[in-house]
Amino acid sequence: MDLSKACLPPIYKRNKRECYLDPIRKRLIYITPEETVRQKVVSYCMNILDVPPVMIQVEEHLSHYGINSKDRADIVILGKNKNDDVFPITVIECKAETVPLDEKAMNQALNYSDALGSVYTFLTNGKQMFCYKYDDDKKEYIQIEDLPAYSSMLTGECVEVKPEELPERIPYESLEKELLLEFAEDKNSYYTDISRYTPMELALPAFNLWEGLLDERVKLPKGNYGLFTLLEDYGVRMLTYGNASGGQFYGPYRSFLVSIDKNTEIFSIGFATYRKTAWTDNDGNMLPGKHPLSCICVAHDDEKSSHHSLQLLIDEDATANGDTVKFYHNGRIAIGRIGSGKKSELREFVKSRYPKILAHDKYYLGSITSDHLLRLDEPDVINLVVNLISYSIVRDDFREMVKSKNKK
Repeated sequence: MDLSKACLPPIYKRNKRECYLDPIRKRLIYITPEETVRQKVVSYCMNILDVPPVMIQVEEHLSHYGINSKDRADIVILGKNKNDDVFPITVIECKAETVPLDEKAMNQALNYSDALGSVYTFLTNGKQMFCYKYDDDKKEYIQIEDLPAYSSMLTGECVEVKPEELPERIPYESLEKELLLEFAEDKNSYYTDISRYTPMELALPAFNLWEGLLDERVKLPKGNYGLFTLLEDYGVRMLTYGNASGGQFYGPYRSFLVSIDKNTEIFSIGFATYRKTAWTDNDGNMLPGKHPLSCICVAHDDEKSSHHSLQLLIDEDATANGDTVKFYHNGRIAIGRIGSGKKSELREFVKSRYPKILAHDKYYLGSITSDHLLRLDEPDVINLVVNLISYSIVRDDFREMVKSKNKK
């Protein structure tokens, strides 16, 4: 589906702001990035898919269908059954171009489809798009290549996307060449997983480790790991998380379903680039935050929120000795609106909950030896992942303790 040539409605001004004259709602709508995508999709539905305008609803309240919800679906395409009863056949969720189509956005669209009982679900930000059809036989949504023409929607036609096989991993001897190629292709590098400014003795092992985490053929063994029990290796998911400074991290994460004191929660590990105002290297030199750094992010989804529990800056917190890289953390911690937590208090808390990672004035989370392709089921990698999750659990418990004290 190419929305680049979709016609937009006439533009007028009201209160000194530009508005679209919406062809469906028949009223002026202030122009926003999301509204522009929405209008392009409406145009595409009418002019390319031949959907009658009378069968299109825009920003339709779910409550109009008897659903106890204040939510609104961006676009609903209606169909008719043999008795001429009108029903939602397609739900379309639109996002601004800058909004990533992550699992949260996907679930929102599919939840609307579940609520309305629609056959097709379409999600787009104008650049990316995903389309699904509910399969009555399989009792699940299947991904399809595109949204069919209106006449085909009415008959249930679609072309299912064939699942792709996981590609073979990059051979060990080609890892450096592949990493350098990625750096050359993306000069910005702020949006890559490993920063091209990270020293190669750290960047290459980090790249190897990340490739191992992305390999869904290899699973983290289930079992009791002390502070948590791994219930299921949840595989790779496309997710978006924020941090305390307002940054947004979008991309693939390796997720793990864990049990903590009989509570089931999800922890996810991803790699991203992160820009600091300033940082200290391993020799104690203060360096300006001109270039992005490579970062291991550990995210936590619990009942209250989804957030980064830990961001480990590889350039600052890792050391290399030949092929072996050791990962540390300096103990910095942000606690919501309270600001920075006290390192000394966190250290005492870690000492009582997970003392095995204490190392001088830092926390030692494990090491890897990158002289082969790293796998998620080998001892050093298991130890590192377990420590990353365990340290994140303790950090979040510490945050909750400080917040509770602050309320008193």
